[in-house]
Amino acid sequence: MKKLFYVVLMACLTFLPFTAASCSLAAQTHDFASLEDPPGDPVRETASDELTVLFINVGKADAALLRYDGKAYLIDTGKKASAPALFGAMNLLEVDRLDSVFLTHTDSDHLGGMNALARYFTVEKLYSSLFSLDKKKGGNKIDELAQDLQLPQLKLNAGDKVFLSEDVCFSVLGPILLNEDDDNDNSLVLKLDFFGRTLLFMGDAQFAGENALLRSGADLDADILKVGNHGNPDATGDQFAAAVSPAYAIVSTDTTEDENSANERVLAALNDANVFLTQDFAVGVMITVKKDGSVRVTAPILPRLFSTPEITGVDRDTQTVTVMNSGADMDISGFMIQSQRGSEVFMFPEGSLIKSGQTVSVSTRPGADYLWQGENEVWHEKKQDSAFLYDRFGNVLSRWD
Repeated sequence: MKKLFYVVLMACLTFLPFTAASCSLAAQTHDFASLEDPPGDPVRETASDELTVLFINVGKADAALLRYDGKAYLIDTGKKASAPALFGAMNLLEVDRLDSVFLTHTDSDHLGGMNALARYFTVEKLYSSLFSLDKKKGGNKIDELAQDLQLPQLKLNAGDKVFLSEDVCFSVLGPILLNEDDDNDNSLVLKLDFFGRTLLFMGDAQFAGENALLRSGADLDADILKVGNHGNPDATGDQFAAAVSPAYAIVSTDTTEDENSANERVLAALNDANVFLTQDFAVGVMITVKKDGSVRVTAPILPRLFSTPEITGVDRDTQTVTVMNSGADMDISGFMIQSQRGSEVFMFPEGSLIKSGQTVSVSTRPGADYLWQGENEVWHEKKQDSAFLYDRFGNVLSRWD
């Protein structure tokens, strides 16, 4: 059975050194339900006694949004092209501020959305791994991102804990040592303890990273597993899968982009778990964990508009996109325009309105109704490109070639 996991976590995050004490109360004993398909469910506010984790459908990439106790956190940001899906999920859950972003490692399908994310949403701080490979010409991608975006950066080492509240925390299990061969195996491995229920986030850790964890004696047992490296066959070994023994497992992927992901061997190793693939759901699958230990899996319902504006032109010379509204007056706050070729994204600010029968223009140059900041040239003068218009939830409304 295939299913999906999508995370939103809100909490009060503090960074404290490792202590031997658990960050949660004694575990409750509850049986997990076996699910064929998670039910559709309208998005609602997170209750004070629950954690919600939404694994977002960002294609063959990773992004998990967590909410708890009035705050939100993000583990990885997807790739640059998946910004509409990421932003749409955040808008759907009414998240405009992230207490923290955890970047597990330097792969572009995990940190590619960071620049645009920081441009349109408030990010308080950035967490990354102490061990990370530099680029061939020198410099580290995550360090440079933090500097360019002027974000406080904290580097985590195995044994550290990140507290969300007195009783809820992330334990950093890995990486144990620097892997000089593959930065996937330098992925942050995070275990979240929520009142006795545990969630294990593996980033892109492969066999080398898993074996290092097994040799270290780390407590890998978890109720919910974010499968490492998109379910590719170079991760989730049989011994590791047995050590985790999850009730639920989430594979963040799109098998049309990577046919080796969600690999049959990996799915067989997780045969005793309810396995979800993010590609199978419009937004993702949300797991809600309550303080009494109960777990609920749902698939958020994606709202759709009845009347939609459309792109009526792209002027490559002036770098201007024109959007027309043939219907009633419409609030287009959070709507997005994206280039297919370069994946640059623009999001309309709060309070944006397009009146019936009128147009609005967006350009990287002064003079348009809206200035596309942070970009000099989006639309190449000669190379083929397409412009997409999305609503605030990531639905495609219009395309201009």
